[in-house]
Amino acid sequence: MKQLVFGTLPSRSTDQATVTMGDASESSQHELKGQLLELSQLVEPAEVLHAYAEDYISNTQTWSTAKDKKPRLVLRPTTIESLCRVIKYLHDTGLDYKVRSQGFGSASATDVLISLSAFDDFEFYKEEEYVILGAGGNWRGYYDRMEAAALDWSIVPARTPSIGIGGSTLCSGFSWLSSQYGCVSDPANLLDAHVITTDGRAFWAAEVDPDLMWALRGTETGFAIVTHFKFRARPFPENGKLWAGPILIPRTKVAEVAKGIMSMAEKDKQGEMSDRVAMFLYVMRKELLAFIGATQDMLVVHAYDARGEAAGREEFRWALEMEGAVDQTRGDMTMGEVGRLQEHIGELRGTAEAYWAPICLTGEDEISEDIIKKSFGWWTSMLDEPSSIANYGYLLYELFSCKDNLTGRHSSAWPRPVGYKHMLLLGAGCAPNETKEISDAAKRSIMRGPEAILGKTMKEVDIVPNCIEDYHDVERIYGSHFEKLRQVKTRVDPGDRLRGWIKPSRHESG
Repeated sequence: MKQLVFGTLPSRSTDQATVTMGDASESSQHELKGQLLELSQLVEPAEVLHAYAEDYISNTQTWSTAKDKKPRLVLRPTTIESLCRVIKYLHDTGLDYKVRSQGFGSASATDVLISLSAFDDFEFYKEEEYVILGAGGNWRGYYDRMEAAALDWSIVPARTPSIGIGGSTLCSGFSWLSSQYGCVSDPANLLDAHVITTDGRAFWAAEVDPDLMWALRGTETGFAIVTHFKFRARPFPENGKLWAGPILIPRTKVAEVAKGIMSMAEKDKQGEMSDRVAMFLYVMRKELLAFIGATQDMLVVHAYDARGEAAGREEFRWALEMEGAVDQTRGDMTMGEVGRLQEHIGELRGTAEAYWAPICLTGEDEISEDIIKKSFGWWTSMLDEPSSIANYGYLLYELFSCKDNLTGRHSSAWPRPVGYKHMLLLGAGCAPNETKEISDAAKRSIMRGPEAILGKTMKEVDIVPNCIEDYHDVERIYGSHFEKLRQVKTRVDPGDRLRGWIKPSRHESG
């Protein structure tokens, strides 16, 4: 492959950076301040983000306000060399640090936050059929650049434009193309990753350390810092324009919607449904639908069919013909336009203290009319909470939206359950800066969700690794791969300097 050209080595800065000492004890403040000052002098002045900088918030804000640790120093390296110096220095200190490449996570640290937002490269090699993307960019940037480069080509990109490429890819990643090609990080889609290890070495992982490359596929973070990805590119869409968009249906029709979904599930069970079809199902409050004159909450069937409009309208006829349905689909969409339908999700960043449970639905008993109705009952129950919890309940079905790993389930670190095609994403939360009592109540709401809907405890369900929380069973998530992941972690990050959910052997997991 073509050698990726990185920036030139910057000179060492002598300017002092302003740092916040926070709650550091008086005895340790001097040493801490000295370390932060030394660290800031390893980079150019422009690579230190002060609180008054124009892009400070976009580089530090967490999705969930509860996870913002208010870092004392924020760095935004602009070259590989600069980033290597920073990581190598941090390796031998006790400073708490975290590397941020967005995704839906909330990377933060008490001492040093490293933003990768300067690594937003895009390189398309049509003849070789691959794309190189910087881990610090977001998917909106990819969609815009890919459309400009080649409208009829695509990688397997994440669905949401406002989330980061790095975080979402390392969490396995899900795409509108996942029903055909699997997760974003599967070997059939992600070919390589350029990494920096905790001792400051930089290399392409697939070429130098295949076990490390394997460990990066679906573990969120904690093994190495990824600066760039190499993705397989394919001609897409095969049949011209895509058909996609929301079909709004009165919330009172939940039973009829459940029947329609199960009719599709039966076709899928019989092998009669195309793998070019996928859908979301969620609720929109009537307050957000004033533009269509809505007087009640609406169910949203967010439909997608890569075969085109005629096939899509036939597949989703049950929804389109439902009484009170509002059709907002289009049959002339590019892949970028399909992605941008979800652009508004980025507005939720930093607006709530949020907790999640992304649940794999695989067996026939876990996707049924009864389960769908129970899930909306759980969501409705939160509307009666006597606090801000009532405003932050969230429920999303991602249906027919994945398939088994094309290269075998053991070729990725996350050995997703065989037959995994559907996800039920439960969310609960409260307003920022609520009392601990209300925050704990929000967390209890999400903990009760699996049992209320599936009859299983949180420890008994299979969790997708894109929203792991401390109440999830990490060993269960990675199953037979857990011990090998611990071995890789022990070798590449024995001091757990990058943190993450997988701990080296001498650390307690969790």
